[in-house]
Amino acid sequence: MGTVYRAEHVQISKVMAIKLLHQEVEQNPQNVARFHREAEAASRLNHPNTVHVFDFGRTQSGSLYLVMEYVDGDDLGKVIGNEGAMPFGRVAYLCAQVAGSVADAHAAGVIHRDLKPENIVIAEGRDGERPKVLDFGLAKLFEGNIEAQVTSSGTIVGTPYYMSPEQIQGHELDGRSDVYAMGAIMYECVVGKPPFEAPNPVGVLSRHLSEEPVRPSQRSPLSVPAEADEIIMRCLEKDPNDRYQTAEELRQALIQYLTSVGSGDWRLSTVASVSGKSGARRVGELDSMFTRKRRPWLWALLLVSAAGGVGAWQIATRGPSEREPNHLPKDATRLAEDTEMEAYLGQRLSEDSGDVDLFEIEVVGSERRAAALGVSSIPNMDVVVELLKPGTDQSLITADSRGLGEGERLPNIPLEPGKHLIRVRERRAEGELPTENVSDEYYVRWEMLPDNPSFERELNDSLELAEPLDLGAERRAWIGWPGDVDTFCLAEDAESVIAQVSALAEVDLVLRVVDRRTERSAKVDDQGAGRGETSKPWKSAEAGKLCIEISADPLDADSRAAQPDETYGVRFIAVPGR
Repeated sequence: MGTVYRAEHVQISKVMAIKLLHQEVEQNPQNVARFHREAEAASRLNHPNTVHVFDFGRTQSGSLYLVMEYVDGDDLGKVIGNEGAMPFGRVAYLCAQVAGSVADAHAAGVIHRDLKPENIVIAEGRDGERPKVLDFGLAKLFEGNIEAQVTSSGTIVGTPYYMSPEQIQGHELDGRSDVYAMGAIMYECVVGKPPFEAPNPVGVLSRHLSEEPVRPSQRSPLSVPAEADEIIMRCLEKDPNDRYQTAEELRQALIQYLTSVGSGDWRLSTVASVSGKSGARRVGELDSMFTRKRRPWLWALLLVSAAGGVGAWQIATRGPSEREPNHLPKDATRLAEDTEMEAYLGQRLSEDSGDVDLFEIEVVGSERRAAALGVSSIPNMDVVVELLKPGTDQSLITADSRGLGEGERLPNIPLEPGKHLIRVRERRAEGELPTENVSDEYYVRWEMLPDNPSFERELNDSLELAEPLDLGAERRAWIGWPGDVDTFCLAEDAESVIAQVSALAEVDLVLRVVDRRTERSAKVDDQGAGRGETSKPWKSAEAGKLCIEISADPLDADSRAAQPDETYGVRFIAVPGR
């Protein structure tokens, strides 16, 4: 549609992007008038995931221009080209934000008409990847007879891979056409290829009109959850009445998926606001609470109902600061549940020992329960978090999967009734002087987790502690800390069965199948980081005897040893006997 320049304002030194539109637009007086209407509408959009339009007009030489927010990042098309198929958790996280941008535009009466990966730029925010949508409403400048434009000049209104059937047929468009485009974008993200391909644009358009797409799970090299098939295929329905009726409805479906699989943590602050102007304001308010100095990544919790629905936001109770010294068990600072406490790894204890903070927590009741705990980042330290039993110095579980300037989290740890200790210290190389930081605080917090049968129950790190898993049922689980192993055993007999583990971002999962009846086992590690694993069929499986162990590959230097922010799915699937 034009040529884009990176520019700097000479008076305020602000970097911006300037787009000069192609001459074919500006030579038509009707296009010039339409440009002003569409540019004015786009300039009123003010969503965190929309590239802002600051100014528009015509140069002295007659060129139409837009002055826009400059976004430093790669477009989604380039990301797909470089990385290939993506895990659906990442796709849902990105596209829930895109859907928020689109819903905001629809509320303002603006239809995009040309949503495609190249119009979505991925920037790195302080809380993860943040997509920004470009060119709202500008595709309308090229409206006309699609068939004539394809056959005469090779151009069309929109991009063939992502166009809805009604757009191809030249019908009046509404927001459901953008929903279709989002379905095609998500399909390409998950599969690595668009839903329809052909030697020429007309062939692609024809397939959009007449063919049903193959389900993503049947084409993707990754393990694709059933929810991904359901969401994407609903977006790609030929009849607009069968799709999600609004981008907001699609966004809610993506958020519900994220919360149901255990991604309902800090990152949903980016996507879990209502759409429209009030939604943009709500996200801004949440973002202001998540600055590194005031609110770290963990402390805004999304309340999720048992059905996975999104509830209200609840901010953890702010507690008192730590009481120094608290490096010895007898001096541990008492930390109540759901209370955010401010602390410092400040003055070193000696030239060989850095500051250590101990916090005492207590589990009330008579049964073991699951809990989550986390510590926010300190800019110049590699933080380590350990869970201890009082009276011992040996760590029960250690969170140390992140590096310098990052926080640590234990997402699903088993706690017996009674008192426990959380120890926070610095990880440093042998021979280095301990780091001191008396100016940058961190925050520590813990909470008990509700019992949810859809998620694993720790400890399940051995065959003796394995969880039963029904045939066909999916369980969500974490590789929550280095060395974490999850074990499950088939709960019923099966003639022929396979074990399947879905992808976990940045982790190279290893699947080991163990037949305790015959003492045979098989290791499955065919895929790399961020990919799922599937075993070969196991015949005559006996309930309680066919088990699987899932862990991170400790020998893969290019992958993470743990991933506390996301879950993977595991299930046994019956297959026809051979």
